Amino acid sequence: MARSRRFGFTLIELLVVIAIIAILIALLLPAVQQAREAARRTQCKNNLKQFGLAFHNYHDVYNSLPNGSHPTPEYFGGGYHMGWAAKLMPYIDQAPRYNAMQAFNPNPITSLGPWRYDTAPHNGRSEIWGPVPGFTCPSSSQGNTAVDIANATYPWQQAQGGLHYRGCSGTSDVIVNNVAITSPTAQPASPSTHWYSDVGTIYPHSRVRIGDVTDGSSNTILLGEISKSDGWTAKNGWGGMQPWTWGIYWYSNQNRLTVDSKHIQWPINARISTFYNNATPYTSYHTGGAHFLLCDGSARFLSENMSLDVLKGMGTRAKGEILGEF
Repeated sequence: MARSRRFGFTLIELLVVIAIIAILIALLLPAVQQAREAARRTQCKNNLKQFGLAFHNYHDVYNSLPNGSHPTPEYFGGGYHMGWAAKLMPYIDQAPRYNAMQAFNPNPITSLGPWRYDTAPHNGRSEIWGPVPGFTCPSSSQGNTAVDIANATYPWQQAQGGLHYRGCSGTSDVIVNNVAITSPTAQPASPSTHWYSDVGTIYPHSRVRIGDVTDGSSNTILLGEISKSDGWTAKNGWGGMQPWTWGIYWYSNQNRLTVDSKHIQWPINARISTFYNNATPYTSYHTGGAHFLLCDGSARFLSENMSLDVLKGMGTRAKGEILGEF
């Protein structure tokens, strides 16, 4: 009687198939990762485009771009108050969030400091101050909250929403408060962590209109990406990356801490560990550069290899620089 023949794979054949599958996965994985990063880059760019629409809608209503601080009768400029991000809430489909803020105080921008206080009416632990869609870059390892903050005194800050896009106040070549506090005619003082510029688009008490951007709205930076803080020693301090809930600190003298805007002193993705708070460099996890929003509402990816002089020229609104390619 003929013996039935059994069909199957030998151990060697199985090992060969597994090896082939492993090779295919190794070949496909980088392509999948590149596709995912391309999608994240597109989303980051779209975030800035949405901000661009919001800024222009705000401008249509108030005839100026939102400023980098908002003065209060009690304390000129305010303490730990919010900045332009909160002012744009009604223009980025976040009107319910803004209404909830007004339930804490009718004038939340000028009266609340949720970054610093969790007591009423600030209520820093409220979910109102949490992540906001479009405020963070999806490529960033920080996620959508301010996890870089490590302050045991104010632990609620870590749960507050991140903000990976900051206004451009100008450049380190043009500083407003670079003289001694005691004498406005004194020689330039030593560099200070509270120096700030006012030749850009967003800075303390700015009232910049699109018409004031005589260098060209398509050549002038409105916002820049700050989504990477690897290697920074200042990231847990008052520089670096902070929640959207904090925009400005206004000291009683000429010192200003501009949190929602920065002036340009360093190249894109500068590899430095420390820097003055107001000059936090624009950085990203995207290979080769970072995203920027220009005053005409367009979003551009700018190379980290571009000339610092060109980048600074894009950081001013009316200095008349002749820019090269960017």
